[in-house]
Amino acid sequence: MDKYVKNDGCGIFVQLGAGVGDLDPRSQFRDGFTEFVKSLSKETIKKIILVEPNPLNIIKLKECWKDYPQAEIYELAITPNDTNENISNFYYCPDDGPHYHIASINQSHIHNSRYGHNCNLIKISVKTQNINSFLEEKVGNNIELLGMDIEGLDIPVLLNINFDKFKIKYLSFEHLCLKEKKDLIFNHLNNNNLHYLGYGLDHNGYDYLFVNK
Repeated sequence: MDKYVKNDGCGIFVQLGAGVGDLDPRSQFRDGFTEFVKSLSKETIKKIILVEPNPLNIIKLKECWKDYPQAEIYELAITPNDTNENISNFYYCPDDGPHYHIASINQSHIHNSRYGHNCNLIKISVKTQNINSFLEEKVGNNIELLGMDIEGLDIPVLLNINFDKFKIKYLSFEHLCLKEKKDLIFNHLNNNNLHYLGYGLDHNGYDYLFVNK
């Protein structure tokens, strides 16, 4: 995030797929979004919106952000489109504990991961909400930074965000999922006035950063 310009932004920061923030030992107690937001002056932060579907992570996530009264935590999974149901199956592999990096409502995403088809997945029910409805109800039209890592749903959610309605200044999302759809996503974001800056939030270099100029 060295290309981030700390000017008079709207002060609203959103993370989809928050995990446990910077309290995960498997990630060396690091999380790019958390590190970045905590590096900012608290006076410039109006709201921090954190979305995490896995109930096993919520207690730690609350602990991570306990010193930030601006933080709001929502226990739900973000989906690309409206559905008739607001509940979905959510899957995780026990071997991926304790904080389940690859847990997802997309079962095939886990099967295509390092865990393959040999893991006996655990299934639970989680609340869901489509991306545009969530942004409208919980966030608002202006977002200074949106960070995304939603395990198998990054591409469809990116394609379904209403960029005409929601003005996102900086967008950082995991690029490992793009593969052959990289050009599709880049063209879609460029057509919505979001332009590639380089690597984004993830401390491992797994995110791309776009800016609305």
